[in-house]
Amino acid sequence: MKIKSIAVLGVLLLVLSACAAKRGDGGEVQLAPPVAAGDREVFQTGVASWYGDDFQGKVTANGEIYDMHKLTAAHQDLPFHTLVEVENLENRKKVLVRVNDRGPFLKGRIIDLSLKAAQRLEIAAKGTAEVSLRVVRWGAWGNAPRPAGGPGPAASAPALGITPPLSGSAASCYVQAGAFAHRENAEDLLQTLADIFPGLAFRIVDENGMFKVVSPDLASLDACGDVIRELAARHLQGFIRETGSGGEK
Repeated sequence: MKIKSIAVLGVLLLVLSACAAKRGDGGEVQLAPPVAAGDREVFQTGVASWYGDDFQGKVTANGEIYDMHKLTAAHQDLPFHTLVEVENLENRKKVLVRVNDRGPFLKGRIIDLSLKAAQRLEIAAKGTAEVSLRVVRWGAWGNAPRPAGGPGPAASAPALGITPPLSGSAASCYVQAGAFAHRENAEDLLQTLADIFPGLAFRIVDENGMFKVVSPDLASLDACGDVIRELAARHLQGFIRETGSGGEK
């Protein structure tokens, strides 16, 4: 594995520390665009652990109720809602988790996973494993330096990948909520969307070599806009596509 220099690690820690601020001048939550696949370098390696029954139903550090059956994690520094790909270095299993809590606080451990995430990595029985972390999408930030390639303070909703509501004219459209090179990551997002939209059956389509997570066709642009607004409220991104614009719909 490529060993990073102390100087590079120091810069990364400064970036992580700066990104911990959650709100801008106007109190709005700002989100980064997805990190390009080629830029997702390992930024941290160490021991992962997991937490379950003792914390089930309790409030996490960002105010959510902890559910060990969802794909979430606790990290000491990463901004809330950051999406992190965790790889078990012992078996090369990977899982995509969202940071919504703080921890672990034991020396040498870098991330605390939910039970479901630990099961995906096959470490639930063992308890811990050596892992690597890659940021897939940064979470919320305020007045702080952005990661390289991230939008500046004046970034608008479209620049963040969140399409504003469109006109109310009748039209058939659907929402794309994500695109991934690996199907496992698409399946992780699909599970999250099933919790948010129990009556809306998102699915995975294979388009141009990417696994895209899309909604069923909706009757109007207003309906698609409602889905976009709900995604934004949950700190997720998406955009509206016209039916027939491509993909296995």
